[in-house]
Amino acid sequence: MHRIGIFYNPQSPSTTRVANELDRWLKERGLVTWCGVAPDANAAGTLTSYDLLVCLGGDGTVLRAAALAIPAAVPMLPVALGHLSFMAEVTPEALYHSLERVIAGDCWYEERALAEVEVTRAEHPRERLLALNEVLIGRGDLARVIAVAVQIDDIPMTTYHADGVLAATATGSTAYALAAGGPVLDPRSKALVLVPVAAHLTNVPSLVLHEDAHLDLEVASRYPAALSVDGRVGLALQMGDGVAVKRAPEVARFARVHSPSYFYQTLTRRLRRE
Repeated sequence: MHRIGIFYNPQSPSTTRVANELDRWLKERGLVTWCGVAPDANAAGTLTSYDLLVCLGGDGTVLRAAALAIPAAVPMLPVALGHLSFMAEVTPEALYHSLERVIAGDCWYEERALAEVEVTRAEHPRERLLALNEVLIGRGDLARVIAVAVQIDDIPMTTYHADGVLAATATGSTAYALAAGGPVLDPRSKALVLVPVAAHLTNVPSLVLHEDAHLDLEVASRYPAALSVDGRVGLALQMGDGVAVKRAPEVARFARVHSPSYFYQTLTRRLRRE
């Protein structure tokens, strides 16, 4: 391992300090570094030659870093410096020790499933997006309940009348999906979870879908709606617009220094935000 990138949130003075200290530490050991901030949409091409991307911050920073790391096929090492850090297992206190292990090859690489999102909108070209956490169809500018028709593997399932409907990956099951009442999935799972947000008079609860299921969502009300992908991409939707979701062929890779059971060892503590 010779080239390591550092991605951090510049709005946090403490995170900026850690980024600068880490940059110096790596250079003193003869490693080539790249230091970028969130957001930095022009870094994906640069990162293709890098061996690791250290993400300093919370889960939001990791999501922004993933938009660069996934196309470049670079594994990420998240460091818990934010309010919520479900994706991180490295604490600031263990940063340098953990990095020494990763550089020496004393680690393993976890692959997380992604959701492939295909958006069909009137008078717009079809768009393909990737989600590490979730895909959300929510209310638009008006505080009105929206209707979203749901099909699973081409079978009409239901029409939710709700504040929104989201499809989450296993990674995203501990984010908005959990707050909306969805289940927590093992992060190694390739399944998607379908969760209505504040649904009205529905008999279809949250569903865990097969890993190869195809999910089709269509806006079925005249009120404006909006699509959000990982909280980064926002698109206006109108009646008849559709969003198709399935497991993506790409994956997100994370460098890990703890065993896979670490997720369960720390789950209750993280849920309590201790």
